[in-house]
Amino acid sequence: MKTRLTRILLSLCVLCVGVAIWLGPNSAHPEDQRLAALSQRLEDSEFDLAYDEVKRLLPRVDEPDLRRYLYAVKADIEVGRRHYHYAIHSLTQAQQLGEPNQKVEEAILRLRNHIESMQQERLLDQRYRDARDNGIAARLTGEITILYLYLDDNRWSRWSGKQRLQNRHYLQQVVDWYQARAAQYGVVEPQISSRFFFLNAPRGISKEWLRSERFFLDAQGLIAGQLGYPSMSAFIQAKAPKGQVALVFHSNGDARSFALSCGNKQVSPNCHYEYVMLTESVSSAAAVTYTPQVQAHEILHLFGAADLYRIESARDYAVTDLMNYYSDALRHATLDPITAWSIGWSEAPDAPFIIENKGK
Repeated sequence: MKTRLTRILLSLCVLCVGVAIWLGPNSAHPEDQRLAALSQRLEDSEFDLAYDEVKRLLPRVDEPDLRRYLYAVKADIEVGRRHYHYAIHSLTQAQQLGEPNQKVEEAILRLRNHIESMQQERLLDQRYRDARDNGIAARLTGEITILYLYLDDNRWSRWSGKQRLQNRHYLQQVVDWYQARAAQYGVVEPQISSRFFFLNAPRGISKEWLRSERFFLDAQGLIAGQLGYPSMSAFIQAKAPKGQVALVFHSNGDARSFALSCGNKQVSPNCHYEYVMLTESVSSAAAVTYTPQVQAHEILHLFGAADLYRIESARDYAVTDLMNYYSDALRHATLDPITAWSIGWSEAPDAPFIIENKGK
């Protein structure tokens, strides 16, 4: 809630800056016919289409005041998307087109401070770990089955039919996003199917248990007792006999989600099982949710992606990549070349940090 409120306040501040820019004595009038389509998009709250219109207009407009207005609108939409680095760039471009505006400088400073406030874990890593081609989810290509297991204890983690239906919708967003990103890289779309299962945890579910070494052994016992398979291997073989497997557990309680994925193949050559543990509460009444981004982020770990938000030198690198910063919605998140490399879609890019086994 606090993050959402901060985003709204920032967006409103930048919007005020945009209005201040074009209402000056020498500014472009908002009724300029070239702005007609943009004005209509903004009035209709069609911000994605408005953003496209701004990008279409900028190369075609020469008047500095009109360009300043367009950059201010662009920045406002970027703040709404949580693309704060881009918003700073847009406002800086606006500043360079005329007499510096103090309100714009203040907005830029607020955005820089907000970015700084998001760096609590930025110093945990110095390099990008190589976790490619290892485990039951080696790379995000070919035929893939997501085995999705709901954990329910009828207390902390309780799943209603409506919540499970909503979650299916979220997961489909993730699948669609993966396939759309693959198309951007000219990669054959991975063929992803999802299968859902329900596991009752009669002893109850706790955050400590979900993070303990006991969990996976206990989960295999639940699968054996409730789904009728003697082992995890038998379960996976029956439900996903070919291709790769993303194993996902989801408890409907609020905690921090994580992935236990296989690491470097040279270091852990015998690693096989890997899984995601989602602890995201699902509500059909939620106006804003980050659940699809959390799902997409954690499942990418299984296919080799590493966290960027932990790397010191990645603060201003790949700033809309899902493994670095969350956007307001999954459709606005990107999958940049560094993450594409880790999941088997492209060559390793240049980066301001060491990439393990980059040349291999």
